[in-house]
Amino acid sequence: MRLQVVTTALLALSACSRTTEGPSPAVERIVNPRARVSELPQLCNAQGGQTGWSLEVVGKRFTPVPGEALTDTPTVELPVVTLRGPSTYTLTRSQVFYVRPELLVLNVPTRDSTPPVELAPGTYEVEVANPLGGTGSLPDAVRVVPPPTVTRVVPPVDGYTATGTNPIVIEGSDFQPGSSPIIVLRREGETDLPLFFVTVVSTTRIESEIPPGTPEGLYDLVVTQPEGCADTAPGAVDLRYPHLGALTLTPRSGGELSNTSIRLFNAPTGDQRGFTDAPELFVLASLKTAPSVLQRIPLRAVRRVSANEVTAELPTCSGFEEPVSDPKCPNGLAPGGPYALEVIDPSGAVGAVPASEGFTVVAEPTATRTSDDGAAPLPGALLP
Repeated sequence: MRLQVVTTALLALSACSRTTEGPSPAVERIVNPRARVSELPQLCNAQGGQTGWSLEVVGKRFTPVPGEALTDTPTVELPVVTLRGPSTYTLTRSQVFYVRPELLVLNVPTRDSTPPVELAPGTYEVEVANPLGGTGSLPDAVRVVPPPTVTRVVPPVDGYTATGTNPIVIEGSDFQPGSSPIIVLRREGETDLPLFFVTVVSTTRIESEIPPGTPEGLYDLVVTQPEGCADTAPGAVDLRYPHLGALTLTPRSGGELSNTSIRLFNAPTGDQRGFTDAPELFVLASLKTAPSVLQRIPLRAVRRVSANEVTAELPTCSGFEEPVSDPKCPNGLAPGGPYALEVIDPSGAVGAVPASEGFTVVAEPTATRTSDDGAAPLPGALLP
């Protein structure tokens, strides 16, 4: 019996012995999970949090083996992964994760991870060595790049306009030509505004456009490369449009059961502008169908009378709907206010009527049936 136990132990030790040559792995490709569709995946050598950036090694015959199998604390020995290029780094045991024989997941550290490791920029070979021997590698498998840096944003030559596209130039360093970075305008407390037309002209220049109708204000600009690294230029975009003059509205109230014809007067001074044509007019109001939500509702039948006056129909009854078939105007503006107005002239100039001087929707009085002498009936009284 004792001989059988010893024999079994020796066989187990032999099976785990490093003198036994294991299968040679094959490294087929490297995948950056943030940019899976890429001929040559890129890896940023900065940021990435405490553990760095994730990479996937796709191949065959990645073979871990048991370690310390005859002790109370058995372990598993994983394939050893090394990056070889302008610098060389062998990942630690805690940075390699075995998923299946065809897939390893790596946490590659950066200069900002813990502990920091900064790989020199350039192209790297990825090598995988199985614990029992056998090595596979893939040359030119991944390119290590530095993070982008944004130094300034150059506005349009003629300034920003509210009605057209606004071409901008982003200057900086370590941009990646041929890539598709994500660029957003950011302001505290608001949703990021993405820029949709982006061209990386060179490592120092990106061209893009700010879309029409973007609200005025001071924005941070954030450039995020596909491999993950990003840079923020605080207050880089000061979006200011030309302005109309002081705007006044008449009348300033109307009933809820019919649309209201209004006149809007413009009194420009200095470099302020008059109306050049029929502007776009919007009322910021709540609808009866959603009384707790302010919406941007266009006015109708807008007509330019002069550089100082336009007329329009405020959709008190119709709201977004046209024509109106129900005399109770169920889709109209919710009674209340005053509601502010926004104005966008075809020239790109903007203006506003503030809520304090805006339009009030007056609720229709509730009809009450009365007795012959005009007095309201008492509760429970019989009507003739």
